Amino acid sequence: MTPGITATSRPADESVLRSSRIFTMDADRRIVDGHVHIRDGRIVAVTEGPWQGPSHVPVTDHGDRPLLPGFVDPHVHLEMSAAALWGTVDCHTPPCSSIDDLLGQLHAHRDLREQRGGWLIGQGGLFADRRFADGRLPTRDDLDKVSTEFPIAIRFGAHVTVLNSAALDIARESGLPETGDAHIGTDGTGRWTGILHELYYALPIPVMTPDDLRSAVEATARRYLTRYGVTTIGEITNTPEGIELLAEAAGTRVPQQVRAFVWSPGTMDLDTVCARAGAGLLPRTGAFDVAGVKIFVDGGFSAAGAAVLRPYRSDPGSRGRMAYDRAALTGLVRRTDEAGLQVAAHVNGERAQAELCAAAVAARSGRARTSPRIRLEHAGNVLTDPSTVDRWAEAEAVIVPQAGFIWTMGCFLTDYLGDYAADARFPFRSLLDRGVTVASSSDGAGSELLQFNPMFGVQCAVGRVSCTGEVVAPSEGVTVTEALAMHTISAAEALDVADTRGSLEPGKRADLVVLPQDPTTADAAGLADLLPEQVLFAGVPADLGKDRP
Repeated sequence: MTPGITATSRPADESVLRSSRIFTMDADRRIVDGHVHIRDGRIVAVTEGPWQGPSHVPVTDHGDRPLLPGFVDPHVHLEMSAAALWGTVDCHTPPCSSIDDLLGQLHAHRDLREQRGGWLIGQGGLFADRRFADGRLPTRDDLDKVSTEFPIAIRFGAHVTVLNSAALDIARESGLPETGDAHIGTDGTGRWTGILHELYYALPIPVMTPDDLRSAVEATARRYLTRYGVTTIGEITNTPEGIELLAEAAGTRVPQQVRAFVWSPGTMDLDTVCARAGAGLLPRTGAFDVAGVKIFVDGGFSAAGAAVLRPYRSDPGSRGRMAYDRAALTGLVRRTDEAGLQVAAHVNGERAQAELCAAAVAARSGRARTSPRIRLEHAGNVLTDPSTVDRWAEAEAVIVPQAGFIWTMGCFLTDYLGDYAADARFPFRSLLDRGVTVASSSDGAGSELLQFNPMFGVQCAVGRVSCTGEVVAPSEGVTVTEALAMHTISAAEALDVADTRGSLEPGKRADLVVLPQDPTTADAAGLADLLPEQVLFAGVPADLGKDRP
C-alpha cells in the first residue's frame, strides 16, 4: 500500500476508489472529483461528489493522486524483448556513451556468457553510431580487445549486430544468408568488419530453454509493462513457442490482456495463420487471443529502405523498397478478411502506406467492411504530403505511430530524408486538428528501454525533445491530456478493444493506474518520472515492490 493511503479490508468482488483527479479519458475527457465503483473486476460507475453508495462497500481514498485507465500498448515485442534482455550485457546509451564504455561493460560482465551457451551477448540501442562519442559502431577489432577466445555479439536495435572474430568464424562455418535485407559488412580489402544487418536470428547462438524463456518473459512483463502501468498489449509474435507461452500465462503470471499479431512469415507463414484461424485452431483464452498478422511492407529510414515519396538525401538513387506489390497486398487483405484477421503492417514510408491503402480499398470494393480496420504501423511518424491522410481515410485505416521515437530518432530523420522533412516529423498536432485518431505504441523490442514507459511517450509528444537535445518540430506538440489519450483510449481503439478498455466508464474492465502527481500540472520535462504508485488489473492491485526499472 502506498504511504499516506488508507483503505479498509474489502470483499474481493467489490470496492470503491476515490480521487479528486479521475481522468476518465471518455469522449469528453472529463476529470472527475469523485469515485470509481468496481464490482467483479468491472467498473460499475464513475460518480462525482461524496460516495453515496452502499455503506458496506469499502472506499480507498487516493486524495489528489490521479486515477487513469491502465495504459494500452498496441504494438510491443514482449517475447523478443525478453530474449534480448535475458542474460545480456547492458550496452544501451546510456550507460554507454562510447565504444570504450561498451568494452568496459563487456569486460565487467563476461560471466553472463554462461547463460547464453558460451556467447557473450550485448544489447545496445538504436543509432549508436550517431550517439557514441566515436561517431561509429564498434567493429570486430574493437570487440577482440575483450576476447578472441569466445564469441561476442552486440545487437544495436533489432536489425544491426556486431560480432568479434571468434563469433565471425563460427558464423562463417554455419553459413550466413545474404538475401533480402541481409548484409555482411566489409572493409576496403573485402575483410568482414563484423557489422551485420538483419542476420541476428541466423547466428548459431544456442536458443533459450523453454524454462528460461518463460522466466524471461514473465520478468520482462513485470519490469517493463506492469511497473509502467501497461495493462493491455498488442504483442508482435516472435516464435510459435512464444505464442503458446503467452496464451498460457496471459492474465496470470503475465498479468496483461494480450492480443497477438502473428509475424508473417517470420513466426508463421500466412497460409498457416489463415488456415488455423478459419478452423478455430489459434489459441484463445479469457486473456489472450490472436487478433491478426504483422507484415513488413517496407524497410527503415536509416537504411534508406522505407518506401518514401522523394529520393533519400543519404542515398539519392533510392526511394526505398517495397516487399509486396499492390496485387499481392490486395490478395493478402482479402485472405486475412476471410479469416477474420486484422492486418498490422509495417509501413514507415508514405509510398508504402498509399500502396497498402489502395490495396485495401480494392480488396473490399463493392462490399461493406466487416473485418477490422487495417493498421498502419509507424504511419504518422513522418508526413510530408497531406494527401496521405486522405489515403488513410479512404481505406478506413488506423495509424499507430511511436511518440517515443521523437527522442530516439527524431533528430536524425532529416539527415536521411532531407530538410523538407523537418516540419513533417511526428505531426501529432496537425493530425489531431484534422480529426485523425493518433494511437501511440512503444514498439518496445529491448533496444530503447525508455520507450516501454507510456509516460515517456507522453513526455515526448508534449515536449518533443530528442536524444541530442533538439526540439523536434515544436509546433506539433500536443497537450498532456491529448498525449494521455494516445496511450489509453486511442490505443485501445487501434487494438480494437475500446469497448472494454482504454477509459474509465461503466462496463469496462477495472484496469487502473494511480500516479503520484497530476501530469497536467507537472513539469513537461519530468513526465516520464511519474511512475505509477499502484496498478490494478480488473480491480486487483499488482505487486510493484521489486520490479522498479
